[in-house]
Amino acid sequence: MPSLLSAVYVSLPKGGTSLFLSYKVQSIYVCLTIINQEMFSLKFTNQLKPIKMPLLINFMCSLITSFIFNSNISAQELPPNEKTSISIEGEWEGNIVVDETKSVGILWNFKTSNEGQLIGHMGPASKGVATIPMQELIVNKTTLSFSIHSEGSFSGVISETEIKGTWSSQSGKQLVLYMARELTQEQLSKRYAKSSNGDKIDIQQEIALGNIEAVKTFLSNGNAIDSLYGKGSTLLFTAIKKDRTYKVATYLLENGANPNLVTDDLTPLMYAVAYQNSVMVKELIGHKADVNFISKEKQSALVFAIKGRNAEILKLLMEGGADPSIPLKEDYSAIDLAKEENIKEILEVLNIPFEGVSDGPYVTQSQTGRTAVWISKGETHTKEINSRDSQIIEYKGVKAKLWSTTPKEVKQLVYNGNFKIAAASDIHGQYDAFIKLLKNNGVIDQQEKWSFGNGHFVVAGDIFDRGPQVTEVLWFLYDLEKQAEKSGGKLHVLLGNHDVMVLNGNLRSIHPKYTEIAKILNTSFNTLFNKGTVLGDWLRTRPVLVKINNILFTHGGLHPDFVNKGMSLQQINNVFKQQLIESELPKERTDIGDYLHRNNGPIYYRGYFQGELATDAQINQLLTHFKIKNIVVGHTTHKQIETRYNGKVIVIDANMKSGSMGEILLWQSGKFVRGTLNGKKLPLEIK
Repeated sequence: MPSLLSAVYVSLPKGGTSLFLSYKVQSIYVCLTIINQEMFSLKFTNQLKPIKMPLLINFMCSLITSFIFNSNISAQELPPNEKTSISIEGEWEGNIVVDETKSVGILWNFKTSNEGQLIGHMGPASKGVATIPMQELIVNKTTLSFSIHSEGSFSGVISETEIKGTWSSQSGKQLVLYMARELTQEQLSKRYAKSSNGDKIDIQQEIALGNIEAVKTFLSNGNAIDSLYGKGSTLLFTAIKKDRTYKVATYLLENGANPNLVTDDLTPLMYAVAYQNSVMVKELIGHKADVNFISKEKQSALVFAIKGRNAEILKLLMEGGADPSIPLKEDYSAIDLAKEENIKEILEVLNIPFEGVSDGPYVTQSQTGRTAVWISKGETHTKEINSRDSQIIEYKGVKAKLWSTTPKEVKQLVYNGNFKIAAASDIHGQYDAFIKLLKNNGVIDQQEKWSFGNGHFVVAGDIFDRGPQVTEVLWFLYDLEKQAEKSGGKLHVLLGNHDVMVLNGNLRSIHPKYTEIAKILNTSFNTLFNKGTVLGDWLRTRPVLVKINNILFTHGGLHPDFVNKGMSLQQINNVFKQQLIESELPKERTDIGDYLHRNNGPIYYRGYFQGELATDAQINQLLTHFKIKNIVVGHTTHKQIETRYNGKVIVIDANMKSGSMGEILLWQSGKFVRGTLNGKKLPLEIK
């Protein structure tokens, strides 16, 4: 999903979210939906929707996952005579001017790395933090320019008070974008379609505007400072997320707001850490916030800081008395989590030695043999293999099974028969959770071998990004496919947007481990999956959809327009695959190829859950056109497998990316059930 909270936006209607996260939350009701599919491939609207608020804590875990897209940044080190005389380091806030009546809030953040390079990030103001890396960042005395992979570019002029220029979307849209250290209330108000007036105060909006006087008036009218307002948020929670001046949150704390009030298993401090708001973290600690609170879901401010890979906030928590050795569950603590994440900057704060990264093998092949490379604690090991025979290769316990046969393009997209079906999606490098899910639901045995008989197992996309065990998942599935065939079964690995992103060199969501691996191997991470590599060649043969017993599986979904376009499943897959990797094409993608690889295409579409929703009639037309009974998708994260449109659409992204959640969809003899991480079978509720 290249979009900005998972990349640039978060939208939370009806239990879904934009970009890989979604939980039904009342206090999170930002909706950045689509500017005619122009800006960041999104439409931005300041639309507040009523949302229920169960399981906020799980949403925050997903939110943190979305805030770690800070790798593969194009940094710049300027010669002394070219450096700008105006320092641009730090935070900036501004607006993209959509038209005379509407602007969209944007955040920038610039800092200098340990190597002396300038690094920039961009994000929506509604998200509360800039996380999308700027690439091709160029700064001189008076100008600034950068690009955002697959989205667009900015070019503007730096002055003493602002940076102003033009955002050029990839599709050619030209929009004015201006940034300042602190916007005026008038500039902030341009993001809102209406203003508070008279006795009716939109308190969330006024907090976002930093309007302390409005807050004072609201409280003086008898409204309690710690009550829930709007869609279920306290004033303090709203201020932590929305007020970049920090004045409102500080005022609330100084006037009695409870810094330890637990709302849906979440404290204000945890909320501030989740939104990477270091100023408010420091303020809350100063007001005696409990730095060691552990939620019922076994989350804490320390956990959020580690998962968010924010060493600055982690240091603030440690200085404020946080104890990482306190057990979260059984014998597992924040220290264990930090060791698993294995991020050097995080380990340094906790005084834990960093031993380097380990990964592999990465295997290239020729007509006569193969070359395998492992990385073990930062050191490389290369093995030449003088044959193309099937064999197991190993180095220091890290194994991979190589097959002698060359993978062929998957042509068959329709299957029918008397067999079981299982489906999961959005693994995102969480190998341990994935294996546990498959073992406990009978897809593999305790030795991690196929045990699903003649059944069909679908992985509906997104193996890559976010998690630290992508390579392990890839080799496991590469081998499992052969095991399934030998048993008369079938493994279907479909491409998701994150898989296609990596193959196309869009690396903004990869785990820092893989950034380090690429540095060690002196290459870009995506080149490790080029043509001529075992895994790269295998991935290039994967389809984007499959139809099994009249159930259609794809990553994002099929837009209703496919009915009007008259395209068949075979045509959709063929065109998508023929134009899979832009750098390998002799010319630019065709119009239909571009359509398939963008927001309304099968790997990105979210219209069953958010934005401009497909109607019941359109869903029925899709089912009729493709001769199917159900559409099963991933991509849009939920807390569990859920249905929409009276059970006709099923979403199976159950937040496996968190590393501690996940479900599998099971089908047999016309009946669907949910399989949990622990193997419990639950009914699939029809909605």
